[in-house]
Amino acid sequence: MPTDQRSRLAGIRRFDQLVAYLRDELGWPIASDDFEELTFEYTPGELGIDPKNAAKIQEIRRLRPLATGQPWGIFFVKFEPKRLPVVALRRILGRVTLKKRASANWSERQAWAADDLLFVSNFGEGEERRIAFAHFSTPLAGNDLPTLKVLGWDNLDTPLHLDAVAHELTTHLAWPDDEEDIDSWREHWRSAFGLRHREVVTTSKQLSGHLAELARAIRDRTLAALAIENESGALTKLLNAFQTTLVHDLDEAKFADMYAQTIAYGLLSARITDPTRRRADDLAIHMRTNPFLRKLMEAFLRVGGRGGAGGPDIDFDELGVSEVVDLLDRANMEAVVRDFGDRNPKEDPVIHFYEHFLAAYDKQQKVRRGVFYTPRPVVSYIVRSVHETLQSEFGLADGLADTATWGEMSERHETGVEKPKGVSPEQAFVQILDPATGTGTFLVEVIDLIHDTMSAKWRSQGHGERAVRARWNEYVPKHLLPRLHGYELLMAPYAIAHLKIGLKLYETGYRFESEERARVYLTNALEPPRGDEQFALDLLPALAQEAAAVNEIKQRQRFTVVIGNPPYLGEAGRGGEWIASLMRGVELPSKRKTLSYFEVDGKPLGEKNPKWLNDLYVRFTRLSQHLIERSGTGVHGFITNHSYIDNPTFRGMRWALLSAFDHLVLVDLHGNLKKKEVAPDGSRDENVFDIEQGVAIGLFAKAFPEEEGSGVSAPRVLHSDLWGARAGKYVRLLEGDATAWAEVEARPEFFLLKPFSGDETAEYDEWASVTEIFPVRSVGIVTARDALTVQWSKREIWEVVREVAEGAEDAVRARYRLRDVQDWKVAWAQRDLRRSGPSDEKVAPILYRPFDTRSTYYTGTSRGFLCRPRADVMPHMLAGENRAICIGRAGQVIGSGEWDVVSACSSPTDFNLFRRGGNCLFPLYLYAGVGRSGELLLSPWPEGKDGRRPNLDPSFVERLARVSRLDFVAEGRGDLLANFGPEDLLAYIYAVFHSPSYRDRYDAHLKLDFPRVPPSANVGLFRDLARAGHALLALHVLESPRLDHPLTNYSGPKNPEVSRVGWSDGTVWLNAAKTIAREGHRATKPGTAGFRGVPEEVWNFRVGGYQVCHKWLKDRKGRRLSDEDLAHYEKIVVALGETVRIMAEVDQAIEDHGGWPNAFETESDHAEERPAAR
Repeated sequence: MPTDQRSRLAGIRRFDQLVAYLRDELGWPIASDDFEELTFEYTPGELGIDPKNAAKIQEIRRLRPLATGQPWGIFFVKFEPKRLPVVALRRILGRVTLKKRASANWSERQAWAADDLLFVSNFGEGEERRIAFAHFSTPLAGNDLPTLKVLGWDNLDTPLHLDAVAHELTTHLAWPDDEEDIDSWREHWRSAFGLRHREVVTTSKQLSGHLAELARAIRDRTLAALAIENESGALTKLLNAFQTTLVHDLDEAKFADMYAQTIAYGLLSARITDPTRRRADDLAIHMRTNPFLRKLMEAFLRVGGRGGAGGPDIDFDELGVSEVVDLLDRANMEAVVRDFGDRNPKEDPVIHFYEHFLAAYDKQQKVRRGVFYTPRPVVSYIVRSVHETLQSEFGLADGLADTATWGEMSERHETGVEKPKGVSPEQAFVQILDPATGTGTFLVEVIDLIHDTMSAKWRSQGHGERAVRARWNEYVPKHLLPRLHGYELLMAPYAIAHLKIGLKLYETGYRFESEERARVYLTNALEPPRGDEQFALDLLPALAQEAAAVNEIKQRQRFTVVIGNPPYLGEAGRGGEWIASLMRGVELPSKRKTLSYFEVDGKPLGEKNPKWLNDLYVRFTRLSQHLIERSGTGVHGFITNHSYIDNPTFRGMRWALLSAFDHLVLVDLHGNLKKKEVAPDGSRDENVFDIEQGVAIGLFAKAFPEEEGSGVSAPRVLHSDLWGARAGKYVRLLEGDATAWAEVEARPEFFLLKPFSGDETAEYDEWASVTEIFPVRSVGIVTARDALTVQWSKREIWEVVREVAEGAEDAVRARYRLRDVQDWKVAWAQRDLRRSGPSDEKVAPILYRPFDTRSTYYTGTSRGFLCRPRADVMPHMLAGENRAICIGRAGQVIGSGEWDVVSACSSPTDFNLFRRGGNCLFPLYLYAGVGRSGELLLSPWPEGKDGRRPNLDPSFVERLARVSRLDFVAEGRGDLLANFGPEDLLAYIYAVFHSPSYRDRYDAHLKLDFPRVPPSANVGLFRDLARAGHALLALHVLESPRLDHPLTNYSGPKNPEVSRVGWSDGTVWLNAAKTIAREGHRATKPGTAGFRGVPEEVWNFRVGGYQVCHKWLKDRKGRRLSDEDLAHYEKIVVALGETVRIMAEVDQAIEDHGGWPNAFETESDHAEERPAAR
């Protein structure tokens, strides 16, 4: 498209300029330059536009016919010079479209078909005046809404957008060559407003993308409408109604999102399930299981502009609902479903498609809400397992289908079944709840299983197919729907769930002759009932009725089966007061004490950062436990994140589950990409979901006591692992064949729900933990804004500091693309910098990643420039010479390989020093006058250099001195002949942690918690390990003289740029042509620049889960390496090579002194004691 077309369009801000463009570029036969002469003028009142909207219109004009028989009515509408939301423009245009000129002075009195009207609008502010052509297209289904399409531009649009608009105008709105061929004229101009040139959607991927695009538009228009409405506006009243009754934390953005998703996906569901129904009004027909939802959908469509659907006038579609109808009408739905079936055999397209739609609509929302479709094999396994548990553990022959009452259950069991307070003896015992229903996958599976169970039972009793169907139609309203419950917070999946339940029941032969509804409610499962509050709403009585119904269920119903796939959201905060209190062992409002996930047997966990206990799946598990405890008995079946099985932070949760249930079955499905899990045979392990977090199925039962006075016995725990490819896992789950079951003895202090292989190394637990040896410690610095607060050099961080300190808040925010979060704000960072000077003396090194020291600005102020600077510990690393060991608490978080979450530093460190974070820094010395720690006041150690004292526990020092027969000196090093110092002890510990045999022998222990330190049984071993540790420490803080003797030669241009990093044949390439990540980034096609002479064992060496030689270079991708960078990398290679050699020497020394554990057995308590300090 020529540039002058772009310029011409960008320069059009008035109607007279547009008319000239239509004449010159599109060939319209316009004889005059006088716009007023070319047009008729109308007042808003003549067109029936209300005064409120009329005030925003500056002028309305209709172009006089330019040809005899012209079919088109062309209107020009100019709005006040103000930036109006598009939805407001559409609302006013809707009035123009719907009303005919009422004045008797209008001699033309001409009317047009809906799709023979063309509206040209002019609105906007100043230089941003916008021109837009708007057109209604008549739907194929006569009673449905006409669809509004807009083609517009302004001078700020991109050149590509202007090109596209110019193409549409010149191609489709040029004056026809034959004015008498009316049909051709109509078709040609209408084509300017087609769906992407009338593209026919034929694949599920295309449809999800297009539908998501339209849903986003509906969401945005809804938000815009809410912004201009007052309290009496239809959308605002509906929002307020939802806030009052069902979703109390609903804001405008969430409401708009709910509205858009419900309309878009609800129409899609209706279209897929019944291709003959193509109108928006048909959606409600499918909501057979929920009168509330049917009324709600009608209300949603009504506020979307459907008040006169089917009437004689044009119904203006303000929010864009009919654009969705138009898309689905044009789509080849049979081809879409066929395409989906080819990609996802055995899966339901309506439910599964929602996950793809949501990913295209708002991928961050999908992740944020933890919305992931549960594969049918997983659902089937859980539902069948719960069914079989009810049969085997509760004596219910029909399992989930059983209709036994509480009274009958009490009579069957000699010990008596205690009926929950307020429950009628006539109520069915098996009451089912999915508290995170989503699209209804679990409930639909339950219906399937119950139908199969009852049909088989009736057939076995001799009933024919007709009788079976008749019994089923009696059973559903009487025994199925009253026992089937679900809670769902999101409107779109809630609607889909009801749709799918209705379709499933119809599929089974149920004919909906009863008014009984499915008890799936729109509510937040984690909110408590609202007492006996009365709900009254004039706008939508159905909302009040739904709120009252779910309130009654939450108050009165007692559930004995809780199943589902709750959302996963790691950092979800504390949540509402009710669930947060329940998690901490207090049930509100009664304040009754119950089991806490933050305690073990009444003792606090003592976790400094227990945030992962706030994960949504943990809250839902606590809810499920609570519901079953209220009933006194029941079965829980969830698939969740698998971290709770063995992660130390979740030991309180495990203890609570073991206390609440007497039978726990866990199937660990693994697939944890974050841990880089692989199957035991080394093959690839895949997740059953498209997520990185590993998952597990948890089946927990609380049955009845077997006999009177049997008391409480230890719960039985069974565990199974399922490894390998996703398809293989699906097959085994469908077949009900997990793997061999292992019985687990869940014991203090971690109460693991999986077999523990460390039982044969019981000596480990007798040794002191590193947390006991170094009393003062802290996790690394959390910056909250790495890109701002951590720079490559001192010069760069100082430039940033000055610019942030001196700049205006908005300018800084824009310059660095910053946004405020709960614990870090731009204003706070600026205030911190200004209060500190700023001073270049506060520029400090920070060990950001292994062997990768960068620069930051350290004031020590929390929620300042750095979010959490760890001011109780990090100043000790800046006050003078110091060294620290950096350790990750639980080795399992970085993967299933060898434990390697240990390093050393001489400066502050970042929290994410290791992969997946969690680095904890243990400083050797504490300096007087810095930090916030009071330990120095209580320290038994004398002052040393610069007033520092060792950060060491005296009891451990005394023990080591006693068994090694060496004296301890409180400063520096000893001679290792008669004495040892703090630095020797640090070196000894560091060497132990670098023993390959230590890491292998105590692997199970190291995966769970901070490592423990064995005291040497003799001075010879202590001396050997201390010397090895000194060498390792010097290498790892890059202070060893060995680093001056490089092993490698750099080959390539000066200041090379890093692109793709890989290794082959002893060379680390900076620009490898091709690499294979799963093979350790092996280069299958080498590059032209790199470091030659890098051994494979050095290339593969890992620290904290990172492949160091690869990570250091990868983090510099796109940067050019200086001579200093090249030299630094060569030092890393030397350091790692020497580390490999020394680690082998450490193991040899241990072996020479008796091996594990003999070399570390302590001598008799009667050995001669040695003084602890001198």
